[in-house]
Amino acid sequence: MDMKHSRSMQRTVAGLVVVAFSFLCLVAAPAQAAMVGTAAVLQTHDRDLARQKVKLFLDRQDVAQQLEALGVDPHQAKARVDTMTDAEIAQLSGRIDEMPAGGDVLGVLLFISVIAFVTLLVTDLMGVTDVFTFIKKR
Repeated sequence: MDMKHSRSMQRTVAGLVVVAFSFLCLVAAPAQAAMVGTAAVLQTHDRDLARQKVKLFLDRQDVAQQLEALGVDPHQAKARVDTMTDAEIAQLSGRIDEMPAGGDVLGVLLFISVIAFVTLLVTDLMGVTDVFTFIKKR
């Protein structure tokens, strides 16, 4: 009896395996090959670069400190980058490009110098100060 039971079990398992493979062959779509255009490859590369840029931005120590100050775990923020859509990543990456990296020191000094010069010039013209000799007094 034990041999009949074993033979019966083998037939049942073999039948189930045949049915499963048959179903798999019917459901599986045939493979297709096609040429991938340069634009598609570049677009994928740009998306990967944008995602990498956002992750590198989040890796910066000053950004991590600011995130922690706002109550956001930096590791969670990096994990959320992986779930963002391509449009969200592109927008965030663009905003990172627009932000000043550390400030343009020369530009700031030039701006402050121009503001100081104009302020002193106006006050000299009004007669409040006497800084510039080239301004004729009344």
